[in-house]
Amino acid sequence: MKIIKFLIGLIFIVIVVPIVATLVPTGPVKFMTVTGSSMEPTITSSDIIVVDTTKTQPVVGDIVSYHHTFEENQRFIVTHRIVGVEIGGYRTKGDAYTKADGYIVSPENVIGVMCFKIPYLGELVHFAGTSKGLLLLVIFPALTLIVQELREIIRLIER
Repeated sequence: MKIIKFLIGLIFIVIVVPIVATLVPTGPVKFMTVTGSSMEPTITSSDIIVVDTTKTQPVVGDIVSYHHTFEENQRFIVTHRIVGVEIGGYRTKGDAYTKADGYIVSPENVIGVMCFKIPYLGELVHFAGTSKGLLLLVIFPALTLIVQELREIIRLIER
């Protein structure tokens, strides 16, 4: 019984905490999922990246996340590498591309610099957003805990 509780706790820490961290603001450190392939192989869509929002003056070579508007009213967060510093901002490029982006990122649009990535958990976050993921990652574990607690209560009552 103690082993089961330990395993559930471990699963909670390893899986649920990063998933929740991608949804909830966490102060100066931001956890974000990746949806595209522009930074492969450095960052893949199965990764979660951790961005330090206190680093607002990145240098060439840093991987930064920033706000960018591609079309009218379509503002996205993009994560690319800084390949140059120019008047008015930063020149960026996805590692998977041969050419730099066709725009300059202004310093006020920079969210922060990537510190590290957590491999494979991004897939779990994407899966958690599906109905099957909700069932397997939230509802089933919750029901398992409820059943275990009910068994324990019944045992205590029978004694």
